[in-house]
Amino acid sequence: MTTLDDLAKNKFGIDGNSLLDILTNSHGAEGYLFGAIGEQLFKKYAEEKGYEVLRIKEKPDGGYDAKSEDARGDFYIRNKGNKKDEWFVVECKSVKSNAEKRANLTKLSSCLTMLEKHSVKRGEHINSIYNSGIRAYNMAKEAWLAANHGKPFPDFKWLKENPGPGIPNLSGLWNSKEEIKKWLDGFQEKDFSEDAYWDLKAPIRLIQTHMPSTRTDELGIKSTGPLASEFNILCLDLFLRTGKHEFVFVNSQDLNHQAKAPNHLQQNYTIDILTAKDNFERHKLLRPWYDDLDTCIKESNPKPRKMDESQLDRR
Repeated sequence: MTTLDDLAKNKFGIDGNSLLDILTNSHGAEGYLFGAIGEQLFKKYAEEKGYEVLRIKEKPDGGYDAKSEDARGDFYIRNKGNKKDEWFVVECKSVKSNAEKRANLTKLSSCLTMLEKHSVKRGEHINSIYNSGIRAYNMAKEAWLAANHGKPFPDFKWLKENPGPGIPNLSGLWNSKEEIKKWLDGFQEKDFSEDAYWDLKAPIRLIQTHMPSTRTDELGIKSTGPLASEFNILCLDLFLRTGKHEFVFVNSQDLNHQAKAPNHLQQNYTIDILTAKDNFERHKLLRPWYDDLDTCIKESNPKPRKMDESQLDRR
């Protein structure tokens, strides 16, 4: 049986304590490991639900650009009872580990603004985000049509009830901005530190995706964010914010695209905001997200693709 010391010495040329120290203090190393764990647990989850699950190469010969257009994910899956060449490509991700820091939530004032927008002023915020998105889209479309002699531009397909990167519903937790501020004032300054967010001791937890890859679509538009066509289903492991390895799923075609680049997905989608106010309970998932893989496939009806066997990781 391989011990931590054996692994550290044989794989990395260091002792077990040094490896443990690196894993404890390197968020990058932790992130990679969380990603690998999430993929392995998804494979087990899907197989237990009756799916055949085959791993796709992370980087085939020639690098990422050599990946098949229809296999830019982590797994091929299909129901074990289906013998047709019909597969869904699943991309597995962990939640964004520094979401709160990037959202400036180490400042109490930023927490107050965000919570107000998602609770007391949610309806107003939804309208603002949707209208802002369609304005940006129309400007991009107008510029595209002018530069490309009227060549078609993809349609605008945002959900009106949950636009942009997503607006979790915290309605009913507070009745006014003053109530939110009073609640936030009950915490100490250290409760909003970066370490407090990492250690799940802060009063707020953002559950967000993180997909920073840069892509160029069929129209020649380059943007940071994957293409909606790269995979069928995005699977997100919530462990870093809930303390449990639990998954949520979404059909990539149902996610709100980038306003100015309709073939691109956004880098960050906010799925939920957990708060100490209601004991960090997850709130009802909003469209287009699902808690269950079977339900996601049945209700969102992703289009299956043929397998490219050259993309399989047979290790």
